[in-house]
Amino acid sequence: MSHVPAPPSRRAFLAAAAGSSLLVACGSSLTPGAKSSDANSASPVSTAVPTEKITLVVADADDTTMTPELLAAFREKYPNVSFKRQYTGWDDYLKSINTTMSADSAPDIAQFVSGMNNLVKGHLLLDVGGYGKAYGWAGKFPGLDQITFSADGKTAGTGALYGVPGGLSFEGVYYNKAKVRKLGLTVPPATVAELEALFEKAKATGETALVAGNLDGGLNHPFNVLLSVHLKPADREAWAFGRKGAKITGPEAVTAASTLKRWVDKGYVTPKVNGTSDNDATAAFAKGEGVFRISGNWAAAAVDKGLGENAGLFTMPPSTEGGPLRTTGAGVYYCVSSKSKNQSAAAAFLDFCATRQASAVTAKAGFMAPDAGAMPHQTGLLGDVRTGWQAIVKDSGLQPFIQNASTPTMPDTLTTQLQLLAGGKVTVEKFLAALQADFDQFHS
Repeated sequence: MSHVPAPPSRRAFLAAAAGSSLLVACGSSLTPGAKSSDANSASPVSTAVPTEKITLVVADADDTTMTPELLAAFREKYPNVSFKRQYTGWDDYLKSINTTMSADSAPDIAQFVSGMNNLVKGHLLLDVGGYGKAYGWAGKFPGLDQITFSADGKTAGTGALYGVPGGLSFEGVYYNKAKVRKLGLTVPPATVAELEALFEKAKATGETALVAGNLDGGLNHPFNVLLSVHLKPADREAWAFGRKGAKITGPEAVTAASTLKRWVDKGYVTPKVNGTSDNDATAAFAKGEGVFRISGNWAAAAVDKGLGENAGLFTMPPSTEGGPLRTTGAGVYYCVSSKSKNQSAAAAFLDFCATRQASAVTAKAGFMAPDAGAMPHQTGLLGDVRTGWQAIVKDSGLQPFIQNASTPTMPDTLTTQLQLLAGGKVTVEKFLAALQADFDQFHS
């Protein structure tokens, strides 16, 4: 997401997050289409692309170059397939797409964002499980569990498959190489405790250790990453995917939230963090403010442009040295309308997103390719991003943002509660209890 002008936190809220369980072969409960009961699923399916001239309508909110260039690359392969793109900005996309997908003239392909899962119950999205089996998507795409839903659309990670990710993202720790050298800091740290020790050393010199902006909830980035480190993956996914009975109030979550609060209380984080936007925090870091910043690869272009050869990134370290690497990530997902008259061609485009040709397009736009090994070789900061992505995929460590699929109101609840936590208005326990109350109300 390195070319995304919209605030990364909003992107994280709207983009469907990538889960970890399908970075490796998935179990039967998550196999695409394994428990499909959607009558709109095309069965049997054909992977043959029509040879006659057709036009596919595509609705999206992707304000990078990825979607239009993927469409162009697909047309190079299949010149008979044309596209009519219906782009809508982020602020209006979710409001418009629910209406658009309900119309008789629904687009053939739509970018899936959190909040569209309500279309599942109305059978307005195509269950693409049959195509997933025919094309072998379980072995091609990480994060399919985030766009797999129960029949009522409330629970992710189980049920029928409704799309694939064209590009993914992940969060890491950016650092200013010049300042790290000047301060005598050793990176990457082996554990979260060692990272915190680096924060302490940086603060002692008068530097802002961790540049952050929480006006629009940007502290969700370190909080999500700390949850990835401390929570068991199964517990993390159960909560993020909205599985009834899941909890975020246990000791591991307390450790994650307490760590974030301690970073704020000790002055490691940007002063007046609640009055700084997430975008402004990235801009400030890119101009040389502070030493570290926790954010996603979507910030890489701005950081690279600003810091040049002094820009670096490492993956979030584990809680214990040598442990598996885990972090939070999101993706741009594409789904197919159940009303499409060209479902096989639409499914062929989804499959195309996993090809090496598509990977070059995805990487150029600042996203991570579904096939980590197909990412083109890059140097400098972008080389660090590529290396970090491959390490996360190797450890099956990509986990969903907790605010994406848990409830429709969780993004706003999390933003409000993070502001209260950072402002010293609530305790860690009350902060987590408020998140749990939102979850329980929706999943009661």
